[in-house]
Amino acid sequence: MPDGILNKLSLYSEETMDQFKAFTEKFGDRHFDAWDFSTCATPVTGLNRPPNPQYLGRIKLSEIDCPSKLWMIRLTELVRVDPNLVQKKVLADVLHGAEANKAWKDWVRVVDMDVPQVSQPTISEDDFEVYHGTAGGRSPTGGGKFGSVNLDCSEDKGLHTLPLAIKKTWIKDANWNAVQEATTVAGSAMYKHVASDVCTALASAAGGTESFDTDLYKTIAKAISTVRNAGFNVDAVLLRPLEEATLMAMDKFISIEQLGRVGRLAEEGVIGNFYGTIPVYSTSVMGANPIVYSRAKGIVLGLRQDIQIEEYNEPLDGLEGAVLTMRFDIQTAFSNAIRKVATS
Repeated sequence: MPDGILNKLSLYSEETMDQFKAFTEKFGDRHFDAWDFSTCATPVTGLNRPPNPQYLGRIKLSEIDCPSKLWMIRLTELVRVDPNLVQKKVLADVLHGAEANKAWKDWVRVVDMDVPQVSQPTISEDDFEVYHGTAGGRSPTGGGKFGSVNLDCSEDKGLHTLPLAIKKTWIKDANWNAVQEATTVAGSAMYKHVASDVCTALASAAGGTESFDTDLYKTIAKAISTVRNAGFNVDAVLLRPLEEATLMAMDKFISIEQLGRVGRLAEEGVIGNFYGTIPVYSTSVMGANPIVYSRAKGIVLGLRQDIQIEEYNEPLDGLEGAVLTMRFDIQTAFSNAIRKVATS
């Protein structure tokens, strides 16, 4: 997760850091089997869910140098030696699970909300004009597409809640693998929900739909041209895996000769760029239409609170009934900066 949006270490108190330090100093020479339960999540890229968590091998405890890395240690280990760190371990699992679906933070402009209500300007370098000599009485906006959105997360607005759904019997029977998988996948599920909301917001805000012309590649290219003619710099194309497969099967889309000046990108394994500037994302949370848009000018996501665990006090018994919450607001900046693409 970008540091500007969430610094994981800020979620751990000084007391927690002291507990963790004492824990690692006491057991630092001990080796344990490290596992990654986030592989049990289905990411927004549409990949299949593996049947088992990924085994990372034998790791020395001293290599876990901060609480945010506690996801590598099975819950069984901490319950046995230091219950005080269980809550921090659960938080680390949730945050690590969310990593699998953090791609939405690259899809739109994300604003960190320090207060419940924010008026956020939506400007880019294309909005400014440089004059020879003095600007005189000219408008400070330079005639560009300056705008702003009002982001509101006051009271319960923008609140999203996900129950962890951990069974009491799992805790009573010490089924810690089930608990760890549930908490990790819950973090992934919350971020996948946000990704779906972003896709829905983009589709709802789109200023129109480009009519299908010959093939999907040409239709997307025309949609990009339409948005650019409206004065917005397109820098993203959002696709479902189905449309991504259609494009990747086209010679003109994947051939280095056709790609021309972006051949270097193809050699690095980046396939699917229009005009050498367009990142193409594949996601399983899309609607029916691909979307081309300007990330700086399309929609804005105001993030008031990233993932947090609530109603969770007791290290173990408190997991039953605990919930994950997030608070965010999505607002449209310029509809003409977003365009859907017909697929047939």
